[in-house]
Amino acid sequence: MSLSGILRSCVIAAVTLLAGVANAQPPQEITAKDTIGFNVGQTRTFMFDQPVSELRIMAEGIARARPVTDRTFTIEAMQPGEALVIAYAPDGHIVHQMNVAVAGHLVKVYGLLRPSASSPLGKGMEYTGYMCTETGCGRANPDLVPAPSATTISETKQKGDGDSVTETREYRR
Repeated sequence: MSLSGILRSCVIAAVTLLAGVANAQPPQEITAKDTIGFNVGQTRTFMFDQPVSELRIMAEGIARARPVTDRTFTIEAMQPGEALVIAYAPDGHIVHQMNVAVAGHLVKVYGLLRPSASSPLGKGMEYTGYMCTETGCGRANPDLVPAPSATTISETKQKGDGDSVTETREYRR
């Protein structure tokens, strides 16, 4: 094979490769039209028009999905963040896409709980957690009851001349 034949083959190969690159289109983003808002710990149930074999949450730890029936799923919000949720039919096509937005961040208020011997944080480091959003805050763990931060005691004492005096003392932790 002559040099011109090899050169011609290389030129044809280069043109073919360049033509293939020119026809390649950039990927198109597929976005979900629905955004469902959650608070941390909130659970909601969703029903689809057709059977769903899998409900996939595309972000680890944000939410958890559990099937109830082949058309009904329960989603529980685990921690703040956003995730894309895709519902797949048994044949593999997409039934529905939605975004799940879990709002809230943990705010720690120290000094409301009584110290315990089993606390890994040490004395005085216990806190009460609140999950806060832009609209307000709520208890992160409603099972924990905060201890009072102050106690007031009033005592009435009789004086020798028949008068009485009320003494009020406040004890703070």
